[in-house]
Amino acid sequence: MLGHIESITIHIPEQRKSLAEVGLTLGLTALDVRMFSRFYGLESFPRHPGTVDDLIRQLLEQFVATHPDVITRVRHVVHAHTVPTLRPFHETGRAVLDACGFAQDTEYGSLTMGHCATSLSGVEYLCSRLKDGEYALLLIGEKAFHPKVELLDDTTIMGEAGCAVLLGRSGDRARVIARHSEQAGQFSQHKGNEPRTNPEFADAYFAFVSNAMRRAAQHFDCALDALDWIAPHNVNLSSWQKIADALAIPRTKFFLQNVPRYGHCFGADPYLNLAALIRGQQLSPGDKVMLVSVGMGATFSSLLLELPAGNEIPVFCNLKQYPDMRPN
Repeated sequence: MLGHIESITIHIPEQRKSLAEVGLTLGLTALDVRMFSRFYGLESFPRHPGTVDDLIRQLLEQFVATHPDVITRVRHVVHAHTVPTLRPFHETGRAVLDACGFAQDTEYGSLTMGHCATSLSGVEYLCSRLKDGEYALLLIGEKAFHPKVELLDDTTIMGEAGCAVLLGRSGDRARVIARHSEQAGQFSQHKGNEPRTNPEFADAYFAFVSNAMRRAAQHFDCALDALDWIAPHNVNLSSWQKIADALAIPRTKFFLQNVPRYGHCFGADPYLNLAALIRGQQLSPGDKVMLVSVGMGATFSSLLLELPAGNEIPVFCNLKQYPDMRPN
């Protein structure tokens, strides 16, 4: 066992853009918009009006307000992000930590090389550095600041949300049993002038993810049909439905309800989906949940969670209702 998830704190911007609005700014055709809606299930996308540091600051302020007795025991804070560089090289996110009252000797860093899968791979890294009684905080959140970041052609559209996952080595809450990651390095080379999606990767994607999930189940010593839920990244509905069918897993075991609500929020998706399951009281004592994400490049990463008491992880969110669905 790697450690425990002690809490999940979420910041989802109140501001939203509809698929029609995003389509206009991205120059999508009417056919593109119908495809993203009818086949991919995308409808609404949170948009934060400020910078990435503004998003993370609001997230950390929420975390501090709900965890006043924990701050001094947080020894490591890591920001897992998809875009390799979030700010000018001479700036770091350390200033945001200092402004929120974290101790000067709290170690701060970032992880990125797995892109959207980094938020899952980073859990083992953080837990391995903790002693009993210490905590680590995994931060996820970034901006869809440019069309080439906001849109993955014929695949998905990005949302913006922040997530802070509190991790510990000991405790009684959700157990992180193990991690499994794989890479397909042949898709990692880019010349800078290529299309936003690699057609060869699109062709290989389904086999890559399906086979990786089979090997993850073997690594976890847990059959896929023994999983109670799968909380994946929110790339789109049709791709996960196709993978579910290929693996002979009921589609209902994949939590996909957040795809139309928030779009693909980079590395935050699996935790947003886990939090939605908990808020919806959909977990039973002893349930096993697999978190799954895939990053460009390509990296597959997954975690196996076991929840002794079911809906036991405290979830804190800025929204009065989470998950929410508002009309566009």
